[in-house]
Amino acid sequence: MNLLKSIFISGFVTWLALVSIYAITELARGMEPMLSWLGLALTAFAPLVFFIKAFVAKSARTPRHPVEYSILSGAGLALTIAMSYRYGDAAGIVHIWAFITLLAWLVYLLWYSVFKGRDAGPLGVGSPLPMFELETMDNHTVSSESFRARPHLLVFYRGNWCPFCTAQIAELAAAYRRLEALGVTVVLISSQSVKKNQQLAAKFDVPMVFLRDRHNEAAKKLGIFQKWGTPMGMQLLGYESDTVLPTVILTDAQGDIVFADQTDNYRIRPEPGVFEALLRAKSLDL
Repeated sequence: MNLLKSIFISGFVTWLALVSIYAITELARGMEPMLSWLGLALTAFAPLVFFIKAFVAKSARTPRHPVEYSILSGAGLALTIAMSYRYGDAAGIVHIWAFITLLAWLVYLLWYSVFKGRDAGPLGVGSPLPMFELETMDNHTVSSESFRARPHLLVFYRGNWCPFCTAQIAELAAAYRRLEALGVTVVLISSQSVKKNQQLAAKFDVPMVFLRDRHNEAAKKLGIFQKWGTPMGMQLLGYESDTVLPTVILTDAQGDIVFADQTDNYRIRPEPGVFEALLRAKSLDL
């Protein structure tokens, strides 16, 4: 199933880009019926803008269902159908391409974006943080036993390729001083290479800790491993095919879990204010 998702997301974004370019090109050429091509452009361009905005706006969350994009895409499909009824064969199969595009968008929202069955596992509140090992950026081994003596905020993220992950990290960087004042150590964990971790760390002028989970061994022990979680094709950029389900764990000074966010949608991440409020409310041993 995850392999299908990996192939789907890469193919879907590519499809959106190609269909948008094709429809706009036909519009520029003055191909009739113009409204049919306009409808196709709208159907594909609305979801494409959603993805572009994810990379440009750098927000760690979106609505579970971004209705405005679905409405615009649906309006484009309706326009192509109307032109098909009016002009018959002269309108070609543009409405079919538009239908496929809108259907794929809904599949993205309702299937690709969603994680199911994440409640089970060893990350229950009150449970001790399981034992695992990570690597520093200078290739030294760090045990989870070291995440004691003070609260730790452990953020497992998928990699630099994920705009929602990097946006989440940027939010934490902006809130770092407030979190530091509350006595918590922010630890960012991924399976990507040390070089890619260094590239990401260099973007932030705060001493957050970046650690590597080689081959997702820690993720496997925590039950948050995702086989084939990386979009197909990212391997060419040096990323592993397997990754981690986005997860945030807050531990107290005894190493016990006091909060674990196992989001059921990769586009929805908790805000730093959630951790700040919890640290204050729980009065953790600082």
